[in-house]
Amino acid sequence: MKKRLALLDSGWLTMETPETPMHVGGLMLYKVPDNAPESFMQDTLNWMMNVKEVARPFNRRLSSKLPMNLDAAWVEDHDIDMDYHIRHSALPRPGRIRELLALVSRLHAQRMDRAHPLWEAYLIEGIEGNRFALYVKIHHSLVDGVAAMRILQSRLGMAANEQLPPPWSAEWESLETRSEKRPKRKGPGLGESVKALGNVAVNLAKLAATPKESHVKSIYKAPATVLNKRVQPARRFVAQSWSLSRLKSVARHYDATLNDVVLAMCGGALREYLLGYATLPEHSLVANVPVSVRSADAADDGGNAISAVQVTLGTRIKSASARLRAIQESMQSAKDRLGAMSQIEIDTHTVMTNLPLLAGQVSRLDGRVPVLFNVVVSNVPGPREARYLNGAELLANYPASLIWHGYAMNITVQSYRDNLDFGVIACRESAPKVQRMLDFLEAALLDLESEMEMKKARRNTA
Repeated sequence: MKKRLALLDSGWLTMETPETPMHVGGLMLYKVPDNAPESFMQDTLNWMMNVKEVARPFNRRLSSKLPMNLDAAWVEDHDIDMDYHIRHSALPRPGRIRELLALVSRLHAQRMDRAHPLWEAYLIEGIEGNRFALYVKIHHSLVDGVAAMRILQSRLGMAANEQLPPPWSAEWESLETRSEKRPKRKGPGLGESVKALGNVAVNLAKLAATPKESHVKSIYKAPATVLNKRVQPARRFVAQSWSLSRLKSVARHYDATLNDVVLAMCGGALREYLLGYATLPEHSLVANVPVSVRSADAADDGGNAISAVQVTLGTRIKSASARLRAIQESMQSAKDRLGAMSQIEIDTHTVMTNLPLLAGQVSRLDGRVPVLFNVVVSNVPGPREARYLNGAELLANYPASLIWHGYAMNITVQSYRDNLDFGVIACRESAPKVQRMLDFLEAALLDLESEMEMKKARRNTA
């Protein structure tokens, strides 16, 4: 049975070039069980590959390899070569995280073969501290990043002794409630679509008229930076975890959300990164912040349900707390706009704001014309309880997203248990030495904490 690609889904295929593979990924770090036999890694590999049928969306293959084929559709592949999709590798001793990230940087830069379902999984052993990793990548046209994370995490065990099939096994289709049992949302009529188009166009025109200095942002309100050039194929992926309680303490003090604090860390880090190259622009950078519009009970069997808002990062503001306040104002404005829209207006807004990006990539003009935004910053919620893969405890889950021509850095954050796991992906040439961002993210958080403590001290001595 064929499933036609939605406009946004096919857009990810159309934008793909040798320099800009359009897949998202995740690097999951695990602890080998203390009582595991010597054959544990081989047993885990066999377990991952031993599936009789593959579940949606992992069994979907393109009916055509041509990105611009208007008849392109997903077809279900019932003869999947698991040796192709499941890869096994090991790090050389001593197996440092540095070498792991270097390996993932190379793997994430490689496009996937459209003759196969567009996903791959790499089991990586030999990591110091008796650990191993699973790096999974999946094409954005097949499923968006939020849904991909939800699928992989929901299909992990809640206890070490829980016996479950691999995440891509079709056995999950009998274990989970299927979308066919849920009432489907009725598509909009012509009149409703025309009305939504008009409302969205009016709102975008109003946003376009706001001064560039305003914290209220829309597309084309971003300054030019060194991050907004053409990209090359090579990638650099860096990752680090921060304590969730630490960020929540800062959020409570400033009456901010956790996402506001994440954005403030990114704004402070990018300010220092660009100052280091003497290229901090006159106006503050603008982040494109993806927002999931997939309902909590929607099936994660394919497609994209993502919109996005544009938010200032306050990079021209020296004070960390003042930068956070600017981000709060900008984010609240964006939330209010999205919250006032109907579902059809959100869908229309998403298409209209993504069309310039699609057109720029297809025409090869992105990186040579004014940018829509400067950087993508995404925050994906994850489980608060421990998860297990074939008895091995998940320690961290670092997201690895995608970049385009004109947009050379992407920062994605995934929460897990008591941590926020940051993954930064960048073009090695357009955004060199991106590992510095990890130090700058820590410094930005320290600045917020320092100003918080100074304010408390003044209050106590008053």
